Amino acid sequence: MDISAESNFEHMTHIYRTQIHALVQGGTDLLAAETLLHPLEAQAILHAAKEEGASTVMISFVLKPDGTLRSGHNAESVFAKLEQAGAAALGINCIAADDALPTFVKRLKQSISVPLICKPNAGVPVIGEDNLPHYDQTPAEFAAIVKDCFANGANLLGGCCGTGPEYIAALKHMLK
Repeated sequence: MDISAESNFEHMTHIYRTQIHALVQGGTDLLAAETLLHPLEAQAILHAAKEEGASTVMISFVLKPDGTLRSGHNAESVFAKLEQAGAAALGINCIAADDALPTFVKRLKQSISVPLICKPNAGVPVIGEDNLPHYDQTPAEFAAIVKDCFANGANLLGGCCGTGPEYIAALKHMLK
């Protein structure tokens, strides 16, 4: 399915509504949709959540190295629209924790008033001889970059690909 096609919005909403219905019936009180590529995904999720009575939805996107969404959309304008549509928190995940990230975070925070999510990868993956991604960023390097993101407005912090408990522990230690 082409997630960028407006004609698929109703189909996506239906699929998300089925999933959200089960989650709400099971007692879920917070929905976290992450690693999204296109604004229509987020809009369908927010619409389905509203239809199913889920009041708290966090949305997180993957960004390209230039700071735009993978779909090519301007992240700041998309975030502003999604906040108006009812997102409880907005942010980014599955993006390299590199020196450019704190600047992206600052730009994004200027466009919204809801909490900003920042859950980057442990750097840029390299595919090893085992055909698996390997990340060479240390927990301390990761934590230093995410600490700068915190200073620039990110307030829901975590890690994505290549991170583990030792990365979050390093971040916790650095934020003390």
